[in-house]
Amino acid sequence: MELYVFDKTRILSGIVESFEYFRWTRRYSRCGSFELKAVATDENLALLKIGNILWKSDDEEAGLIEFVELTMHEQEFIVASGRFATGFLSRRIVWETQTLSGDLGIAVGQLITANLINPSDPARIIDGITYTPAVLGAAVNTQISYKNLMDAVTDLCDAADVGIKTVFNTSTGTFTIIPYLGGDSHAVFSKEYENIIDQVFTHSVDDFASFALVGGEGEGSDRTIVPVGCGEGENRYETFVDARDLQSADFPGTYTDALKFRGQQRLSEMAMVQAFDATINQHGNLAYKIDFDIGSNIQAISKRWGVILNARITEIEESYDRVGMSLGVTFGKPILTLGERLNRTGWGN
Repeated sequence: MELYVFDKTRILSGIVESFEYFRWTRRYSRCGSFELKAVATDENLALLKIGNILWKSDDEEAGLIEFVELTMHEQEFIVASGRFATGFLSRRIVWETQTLSGDLGIAVGQLITANLINPSDPARIIDGITYTPAVLGAAVNTQISYKNLMDAVTDLCDAADVGIKTVFNTSTGTFTIIPYLGGDSHAVFSKEYENIIDQVFTHSVDDFASFALVGGEGEGSDRTIVPVGCGEGENRYETFVDARDLQSADFPGTYTDALKFRGQQRLSEMAMVQAFDATINQHGNLAYKIDFDIGSNIQAISKRWGVILNARITEIEESYDRVGMSLGVTFGKPILTLGERLNRTGWGN
């Protein structure tokens, strides 16, 4: 594995020869991130600058350097971190109201094209980025206005269990945004099979909802109300979704479907948390990127805890230091951070 650095014009500048540690976190429906700590040599100071691009030779994606910190304690170090190139989307908002209807792969392309690839204002174009459309079998029926573009895209992908990645072509310096569906895997992870070193299982109904009442246009008894979800008795967790921004005039004949979609999206965000976080034994019976990868549907088992979890791999953190590489994997839906919760409820805007 080599770490190459490209400048803002996407021309190769050099290679990071050595480092103290390097974390490369891949995510399925969300934007990945990285952090690199190295000795502050003249070469590293010249390479690790805001706006430059870090590319790992055994990966499709690349990282945008968004943060640099210099420290000195007996020795000078530089820390560079940022997000994967899907982070380009975070530099744009959904400029006006976009009505989305049809397959998610086409709807995401509509958002990205209208706000980054080919917007009406040429000043909003980011050159060298394309989108590869895909029919994913996930229906979209909604409106989005003035939301951060990356949040809009990844929220749609997350709700539909769809992946998103931005592939870097090092020869041309171009990026291609691709939505995709993770594949099925026969991989089974378990301490009993000695392919897991450490594991944490989380099961939570905190912030969980199974039934939503969606309120559309109108006032009082004239307001359009649509129920979405299921459950009864103590297993029914209710929430209200204010969808007053959706107007029937924008969805002729499909207004109820649009309200249902908004409710289903909210219930997806408030789904029950069941997740395994595990450190993988790389000398076990399963090989990374061969038997399993980001987005793979796998099975995680703990006989001691009585847990069998069929889940998707939603995050993989590759960590490198002087000892070597370690691999941390998240199976299933993790608990949201406080910032993510605030953002989804609108308090983080």
